[in-house]
Amino acid sequence: MIQPIIMCKAPVEGEVKTRLSPAYTSRQATDVYMAMTATVIARCARLFANSWIAANDARHVFFQRYGLRVVGQGEGDLGQRMGRLLAQACGEGAAGALFLGVDSPHMPEARIRQAMRELDRVDVVIGPVEDGGYDLIALGGCHTSMFERIDWGGARVCEQSLAAANTAGLSLRLLNMGFDVDYPDDVRRAVDAGWSAGSRFVQMPE
Repeated sequence: MIQPIIMCKAPVEGEVKTRLSPAYTSRQATDVYMAMTATVIARCARLFANSWIAANDARHVFFQRYGLRVVGQGEGDLGQRMGRLLAQACGEGAAGALFLGVDSPHMPEARIRQAMRELDRVDVVIGPVEDGGYDLIALGGCHTSMFERIDWGGARVCEQSLAAANTAGLSLRLLNMGFDVDYPDDVRRAVDAGWSAGSRFVQMPE
């Protein structure tokens, strides 16, 4: 069993989707973030009943509505947190993990299904995005070294992850290039790519 894990932040105004400003107010940006998060969680829950929500604040009321297990991310940089969650999942009997962020609400289910299929043939599957990161990573084992020595938040995350797989002797498959919703124009782009819940936010800024 591969453990699906959705990496989330609590929707605290002024702390999420800050790059949508000044086109969006902090309240509007938070609303966008909540809609993105709700979309990704609902999609993952449809595909995998055993999904985890991994939150920076596992007690936040926002995460209680979904009926999924909510676990804390803990301290450290993103790599340390993901590595710890992977080890936790494997310690509870999982064969590996699928990590999803919430910045690609337009992601088709087919991309997730493809990633899971590819794990039958390779050790690691990555869905690259245009800013140099990735929108998903699937690991067919407790390969925590994939999260070490990565410049998180930079433009070389995917590149460095490929190098990490090579150093560890892991086979890897890259999916087609995707994109994240980071800036105001990305909201429209995500709607055009199929994010129906985002349509109400496209004309929001004045």
